Amino acid sequence: MVPGVNGRTINDLVQGVIDALQGRTDITAIIPRYIKRALQELTISMAFEELRRTGPQVTLTVGQPIYPVSTFLNSGDDYNYPEAFVIFVDPGTNKTTDTLKYKTPKAIEMMISPSTQGTPGYFTRFGTNFHLGPVPNQAFTVFLRYQVRYPFPAASDSTSLLGVPLLIPDDWEEIVEYAAAERIAFVKRWNEQRNDIHQLLYGDPEFMESAGKRGRPGLLSARLLQVERDQKFDTRQLGFTVPRYNGR
Repeated sequence: MVPGVNGRTINDLVQGVIDALQGRTDITAIIPRYIKRALQELTISMAFEELRRTGPQVTLTVGQPIYPVSTFLNSGDDYNYPEAFVIFVDPGTNKTTDTLKYKTPKAIEMMISPSTQGTPGYFTRFGTNFHLGPVPNQAFTVFLRYQVRYPFPAASDSTSLLGVPLLIPDDWEEIVEYAAAERIAFVKRWNEQRNDIHQLLYGDPEFMESAGKRGRPGLLSARLLQVERDQKFDTRQLGFTVPRYNGR
């Protein structure tokens, strides 16, 4: 299993969950299970650098548009979502790249007919396969950049989960602790604690009702992912349209 950030594991978050629930230790045994649920929820749609991977380069077969998803993943990986599907458009040289765009299965169906061959420009997922269209007419090389599902052991008992590495930035650990604590407060019907923790995570009622325009934000809205930090350094320029002078 991939080492955690700074060598930390789920075990390092247990005390934080206990603290969030006013020091109650009668729930210690179930905490790892709810930390797992919190990690799954956060990482299913958010981009965490620790979970991003680049798959192997794969040479497509001429005339074959359908490939198992596992073909494009590193051994043992289960992908969550693709970040970029890259194709070298100059077979034999492999110096010029483009990216495949996503289409729905229905939209790509007309592109995977044997009579429709060319340079693949689109992909979709259907079940456990990727469909590429148009059907490759040369042995193009492609590779996938993707985010994996959070890796957990097959066993889900507390002892097994305690040693699972934390593959998130350390400034997100607090959010995981509170998210796990909120789940436990809900199942134990500790409604007041659950409401307080929910507000801490998502903001006060005014903030939630106004879509973030008023009120106090929660931890989730205030915390930045690495990709959001990087985007702060993106250079954005305004484009100006200069009308042609016609002499009048």
